[in-house]
Amino acid sequence: MKARRTRQLLRKVIIVTGTPGTGKTTFSRRLAREIEADYLPLTQYVSRHGLYAGFDRERGSKIINASRTQASLRSLLSRSSGFTVVDTHVPEGIVPKEIVKQVFVLRCHPRILETRLQRKNWRPSKVRENVLAEILDSCLTSAAKYYGLRRVIQVDTSRASVRQCVASAKRTLQNRPARKVKVDWITTLDNEHSLDRYLE
Repeated sequence: MKARRTRQLLRKVIIVTGTPGTGKTTFSRRLAREIEADYLPLTQYVSRHGLYAGFDRERGSKIINASRTQASLRSLLSRSSGFTVVDTHVPEGIVPKEIVKQVFVLRCHPRILETRLQRKNWRPSKVRENVLAEILDSCLTSAAKYYGLRRVIQVDTSRASVRQCVASAKRTLQNRPARKVKVDWITTLDNEHSLDRYLE
């Protein structure tokens, strides 16, 4: 019975992840609308169902209970007849890997990301932490390690419009040729002579 359920769920989930500020929510909502999929913002889902393990005082954020959340999502998605776009900044260990069709990792130039986060009135330490995570490919590395490189696609939202980013994602989902994005912010910042500013 469990094997049959897994086959029914296979490849029904599209994950959109990335550092906070890369545009996940706007991208995810539009992608879900255009491919007629359900939209599931993971943070809100976890909050609504009380799926937390504790509170990180240093970062000022709640800690997700991965095992309970995964079980809850499996139950929810077993009742879904179509695709679901999951919007999350925690790419690994939450959504069961066997039901994921594609993972889109949104990227953003560190300077632009810094400005976006400052506009949210985030603390300087939190802005710095997230910009460094983007420079060091934190979300990309986690997603690739958990889901495998073949299912992970990068989308650079630095200057492209939401429409352009979603169009590129749709081509990928339709197995149509799309220009693959390979981000290397360390080299980019080094060429722009601004790497030291972020790593000092």
